[in-house]
Amino acid sequence: MSAPDTESLSKKGGHLYSVRMRAFINDQHLSGGEDLVSRNALGERVLSLLEQGLTSSKNSDSLAPSLNIRIEPVPETDIVPSVLLPVYCLESGSHEDTLSFLRNALDTGFARLSVPGKMLFGHFLDILGGSGQKLSGASFILPSGQRVTPEKTGVRVSHFGIIPHLRQILLKEAATHPAGSGRRFIEALQIASKIMSHPVPEIEVCVSDNPDYTTGYLALKGFGYIRLPHIKPEGQEWGGRLIGLSSEIPPSLLSELSFYLSRVPVLFVDRSPLFPSENAIALLERLKKG
Repeated sequence: MSAPDTESLSKKGGHLYSVRMRAFINDQHLSGGEDLVSRNALGERVLSLLEQGLTSSKNSDSLAPSLNIRIEPVPETDIVPSVLLPVYCLESGSHEDTLSFLRNALDTGFARLSVPGKMLFGHFLDILGGSGQKLSGASFILPSGQRVTPEKTGVRVSHFGIIPHLRQILLKEAATHPAGSGRRFIEALQIASKIMSHPVPEIEVCVSDNPDYTTGYLALKGFGYIRLPHIKPEGQEWGGRLIGLSSEIPPSLLSELSFYLSRVPVLFVDRSPLFPSENAIALLERLKKG
């Protein structure tokens, strides 16, 4: 693992700034974004996040949104350096094909998982079907198959960032890659990578609640991040995040995991390969080989 980018750290006090943005209208969440940046990069990053919030595609009525920006100093000693997951992309032309791949992957491709694949897929279908309340964060799936949703609305993965030159490299490479060239890919990759950097989670399935964004992903510890196009029909507002755990853990450790995901600052200082897209058969073979 590479060392933290010391040039990104403030010369005064040895810290970065955590900057987080939330855009909303009344109680409707529109957009969110965040980063860990140096003092010199703070202004530019804040403006970028403000623009993101003001131009959210979820604001279909073009109303003036409210925006919250929170900026906090983070001591260098509190920052955990980490590496982004390898990226794979599924070739799929339809929602049905993507669901078939996901079902097969969870059913047959992950024999080493603690969480039963069929149960995880069932919980995922519940999300797509809109059963239960809309959650702002992630639910945990225990090896027993039980779904646990902390704080009633789920755990929001937060306090992460990526060093600037690495962001630019990814944006440049992704522009001609099926992973996509937008900010969503880089943010999703950071979230998945932070989740998998903790020893307890072993798998994650995520689908956006943005009705215009139909791409989700599957992340697996020891393998990587798999981009899943057409994971839901266009226009569907339901979404969610499921994190499968490697062991049955007591409430105290669930609280520790929730704290890590939501509060511990993780800075991505290096990346893994970005692989060409592959069809379902080829990707399933990769998964079986581990």
